[in-house]
Amino acid sequence: MLKTLSGLKIADFSMFVAGPFATSILADLGAEVIKIEPISGDPLRANKVGPLVSGGSAQFQTFNHGKKSVSLDLKEENDLDKAKKIALSSDVIFDNFRPGVMEKFGLDHASLVKDHPALVSISLSGFGTISPLAKNPGYDLIVQALGGGLSINGHEETGPAHIPFHLGDTAGGLYAAIAILAAVQEAQKTGFGRAYEVSMLDSQIHLSGDEVTFSGLDGWLSRPHGSGHPALAPYAVFQTADKPIVIAAVGAEKFWLNFISVLGISHLSEDVRFIDNSKRSMHIEELTNIIHKKLKVKPRDFWLKELGKADVPVAPILTVDEVINSEHVVSQNQIDFIEIGGEKLAIPRIPIKEKGRVPETNLKAAPSLGEHNNTFKIDHVKKT
Repeated sequence: MLKTLSGLKIADFSMFVAGPFATSILADLGAEVIKIEPISGDPLRANKVGPLVSGGSAQFQTFNHGKKSVSLDLKEENDLDKAKKIALSSDVIFDNFRPGVMEKFGLDHASLVKDHPALVSISLSGFGTISPLAKNPGYDLIVQALGGGLSINGHEETGPAHIPFHLGDTAGGLYAAIAILAAVQEAQKTGFGRAYEVSMLDSQIHLSGDEVTFSGLDGWLSRPHGSGHPALAPYAVFQTADKPIVIAAVGAEKFWLNFISVLGISHLSEDVRFIDNSKRSMHIEELTNIIHKKLKVKPRDFWLKELGKADVPVAPILTVDEVINSEHVVSQNQIDFIEIGGEKLAIPRIPIKEKGRVPETNLKAAPSLGEHNNTFKIDHVKKT
């Protein structure tokens, strides 16, 4: 674990995936994250999504390792008072409730900032506070659908496809982490903290980037991209004699020329249909058929070796199990293993490292519910 954010204290009221993902990033960077949970716990603890470990959710460990847990009933006056004291002794209060919940308990920025002017508040929700959808539940699949990403993922023959690694949740969480860091920097410079919000849907739209920019230009129609991209060729999954590979011979013409040289079809460099990327994209189906005919003669590993030697961007398609044990991951120590009840759980580390150094510190397991109820002490209320 890095200690870049050592000294930063976050009162984290978030639950499920999006919010905890944000604070897990900051905890891995050294921040002290106090996870304030209901008496029944974050629902992620017992949601029965995926495998269990020691009777609890393995998924909970992914997004809550390295944090502290205080369980409180915010409807009880004493517990609410303790929550307020934790918030006021922190640099940041963070939540992913629907708009209005923090205000109901007097835990919103406006209620607390008079006692702690430098306090920063970040709220992550499905749609923000002023959207017509503000009161709707913000689920990963819902924001993927409303943000356009679902419509361009998948194949035209089978229709839209869900992006499976919680992109609706994790994108919102990533932007929330950025918002926290930006807001803390502002508060440190000015002495005054402000309240910011991040919308999961807006995060999806921002990630769509050039898909939004392209929309409506030159007759561009957003549609499922399949295993490649309609504006890049060859840039897709291709089948060999045994297993598929990905080839990205785009970006610079040298990659295209190297690629067709290895395949023994160098004459395509003079074919008007394939003279540049724009033309290749217009004739992508014809080009794909030609490439497949050549690749299917030899197995995957042959092409990986030959194309790699020719400096053509190429890769195998690894399963998650293969990724965990891959040469790159092992060399970077990118996956840590947390032992829970005699079982080892693979937890991805954040992709931020000191340059040229491999992380050695082990990640800490997620806390048990209310583990720090008695040991967590409120030393003072921060005032500036």
